[in-house]
Amino acid sequence: MSSVRDAPLSALIYALPMKSLYILKLFFAVALGVLSGQALTRDYAKWHALGREAFLAAQASRFDRYMAHPAPGALHIVTLTLLMVAFVAMYEVASFAGAKCISLIVPTIRER
Repeated sequence: MSSVRDAPLSALIYALPMKSLYILKLFFAVALGVLSGQALTRDYAKWHALGREAFLAAQASRFDRYMAHPAPGALHIVTLTLLMVAFVAMYEVASFAGAKCISLIVPTIRER
């Protein structure tokens, strides 16, 4: 009788590592979104504190450095592709490591 009663719990415990990977991917996606939002908010606050003239001077300097003499388009494509691959790899490694950490906890749950 106890095996029938524990069947849903054991099924949940065995499925936990697979579900945890999706949960962690969602968690890391939300965490990266929150971090990006915090970075943008900090940047807006910095320029708000420095004022309009400082912002316009920084934008004029940025234009002179990067946009007055642009790099070739192929260089931009290669650079952005490498950055995206690195970003996705970092995201996947973080979610995989989190799932492995949770799967190490699962055997202690099974013993109960």
